Amino acid sequence: MRTLLQPSDYEYIMKRLNSLDGSELRQWGTMSESQMLEHCRKQIEMAIGKIPTKPLFPRPLQWFTKITFGYYIPWPKNLITAPEMVAKSEEKLDVELEKLLAVVSAFLEAEKLHPHPIFGNLTKEDWGLIIYKHLDHHLRQFGA
Repeated sequence: MRTLLQPSDYEYIMKRLNSLDGSELRQWGTMSESQMLEHCRKQIEMAIGKIPTKPLFPRPLQWFTKITFGYYIPWPKNLITAPEMVAKSEEKLDVELEKLLAVVSAFLEAEKLHPHPIFGNLTKEDWGLIIYKHLDHHLRQFGA
């Protein structure tokens, strides 16, 4: 499985992020490209503790969702999101991209990570996989 912690996977996702120019057509959902970048940034900010979260499910269900959606099942389109991750950005695409890239760097350097509101406690390896999968999901949303 691909992960943000693997250099070749990191390079691939960065290339796709940097290919966004604002002209991509949304394949599903309601977010703009800038809002998608903000939404993805907020997930990583939760991982590094910049945005506090509350568990959305009890612990046994967190384990099940982590195994199922974290590793095996592709993420469905149009899922609801944690309230902390709702995007409202009106920033330009390049501004949101710069913010996202900065927080990706902070994640890679982080030693202490925080629980995910749906998946619960995650190792850095788990977070690297989940973040990659989330970025990939939304880059596909915009054909990148």
